[in-house]
Amino acid sequence: MNILFEAIKSKNLEKVIGAIPKVDINEQDQFGRTSLHYVIVKKAPIEIFKELLAFGAKTGITDRLHESVLTKAIKFNNKQAVKCLIENGVELNHPAGIKKTPWFLARHNPEIADLLLETRGAIRLKLTENEQAIIDGCLYGEPAEVNAYLTQLNTPELLHAFVLHFNWDDDLQPMKMVLQHANCQEITAIEMFDLVDGDYWLNQGDSSDEEREYIDFVQHLLRRFPNIL
Repeated sequence: MNILFEAIKSKNLEKVIGAIPKVDINEQDQFGRTSLHYVIVKKAPIEIFKELLAFGAKTGITDRLHESVLTKAIKFNNKQAVKCLIENGVELNHPAGIKKTPWFLARHNPEIADLLLETRGAIRLKLTENEQAIIDGCLYGEPAEVNAYLTQLNTPELLHAFVLHFNWDDDLQPMKMVLQHANCQEITAIEMFDLVDGDYWLNQGDSSDEEREYIDFVQHLLRRFPNIL
């Protein structure tokens, strides 16, 4: 372990500043981690992370787990590091699509995912109070009120949130409505496919009428969003 890694481990900013000129700031340890990775895994102060960035530490190097610094920050729930990386211009998109992006990795943590909304195809996950009230009405409202709430599902954010909280053992009709809506996004279709267990239904042969409904739904999903697999 070089002196920079030792300094980071000590969590002492002055030691880190003294060590930086004496080593290759982008040197990797036996696990492929750079000094930026190391700050995150050792939960060192964010000031050290910022200092390394200021001295030109590269953000795109991956470790032996094929994890970039941004990926590591997301996994360690380091919101401050994520913000620093965004401010430093880290790449958020991926040529293979949204499923390969940091936003997709962070999507179960809205606090971090919503920092990455510049990602192509991303959707805001944290809801306003009014939006949450609409979702609650759709899910838990009295039967006579539910249809009125369902008509208010008219934005990508609301449609996506409804899909994430829907009970897939219930009648599929609300999900059919979401799928047909003009504001239904590809990421929402990806979640729908996973939540309905799309792979299972695609492999079903002879089926009952009830099962046929699920098969037809998944096929319709793939016709509208053929790139989600």
